[in-house]
Amino acid sequence: MGFKGKLGTAIASILLCTSITGAQTSEPGCIKVMVLDSVGISPVVMHRTEDEAARIFRTAGIQVQWVNCQKKGESESCHHSPLADEFMLHIVHHGKTRTDLVFGEAFLGEDGSGKYADVFFDRIQDASNPTELDTAQLLGAVVAHEVGHLLLGSRAHSSSGIMQPVWEKECLRRVWMGSLLFTRKQAQSMQGRFGASPGALVAARDN
Repeated sequence: MGFKGKLGTAIASILLCTSITGAQTSEPGCIKVMVLDSVGISPVVMHRTEDEAARIFRTAGIQVQWVNCQKKGESESCHHSPLADEFMLHIVHHGKTRTDLVFGEAFLGEDGSGKYADVFFDRIQDASNPTELDTAQLLGAVVAHEVGHLLLGSRAHSSSGIMQPVWEKECLRRVWMGSLLFTRKQAQSMQGRFGASPGALVAARDN
C-alpha cells in the first residue's frame, strides 16, 4: 500500500499488497485486533486511527475490539496465539518490501488464512504530509485494508472499494470523504465467517 509522488501534482497511486507466507469473542460479528505499536504513535492519533478503521468495519456489519499490547492491564491478552476471531496488527516504522510504495503487508498461508499484519507508519506519514490527507485517516484506511486481508483471504483484492489493489487519486479522495468501504459481497463474506446477524448489512453498499 503506498503513494507515488505528492497529492495534487505528481501523485499517481497507492499500492496495496499481500504477502503469501506460511477463536472467538463472545459477541457474533465481533473481532479482536491486538495492536503492537513499535513507533510510539501519540494516543490521540492512535485513537483516531482505531476509530476510523472501526467505522469502516462497522459499515460492513463487523465490530472491532482493540487491545493495546503495551498498556498495563491489556498486554496480558496478547501473550497467546490468536484465536479464531483474534488478529495481530504490528505498526512499524519501515517495511521490508522491495518498494516504498507499499504501506502494509498481511501475512497469509497458502490456504489464504492469516493472523498477522504489519503497517508501515513512516511511509504513510510521508505520503499524507504536507497534503490535506490526514495521517490518522489514511492510517485507519490502511489498517482496515490489511486486517481485511486477514478476514477475507489472499483473493480479497477487488475492482472497487477499500480492497482495491491500487488506490488511484479518486480512491484517495474517497478516503478523505470516508466513503472508501468494503463492498457488499465482502461484507457478507465477513459476516458469514463471524456469525453476524443478517440485519447487520444495512450500511454496507457496493462501492
